[in-house]
Amino acid sequence: MNDALNAPAVLRGALVTLVIATPAVLIIRALGETADGTDQSNWVSLAFVFVLIAYISGGWVAARRSIETPFVNGAAAPAAGFVVLQTIAWIASGGGISVIAALFNLLLAATIGVVGAGLGGMRGTLVGGGGEPTG
Repeated sequence: MNDALNAPAVLRGALVTLVIATPAVLIIRALGETADGTDQSNWVSLAFVFVLIAYISGGWVAARRSIETPFVNGAAAPAAGFVVLQTIAWIASGGGISVIAALFNLLLAATIGVVGAGLGGMRGTLVGGGGEPTG
């Protein structure tokens, strides 16, 4: 499995994820839930869309840089970016983060990264013309 990971590709994908997701996460943390559990702003929903875009972009970048195993790297890159963001949030909140929620969100980041990897791989096949004819 370690041979499948392309460390430079995962690093680049994770950095792309972090660059796009960090401002969105800051918006979510600042404008998120109030004491009574309601959202303060609709900006939170828009910020969540940017988090999704960050995961897709991170997977896409990692997959484009890893030809042999694009889906593994496409999943690993946004997952790595998520782990960094989650660790910072955990430190900032004093350890008040749900482990179950963090694991679910880690799986979500990896899954959305695979979608980005599929998009990156699909573009490579269309441009490169390496696909087989379908009869």
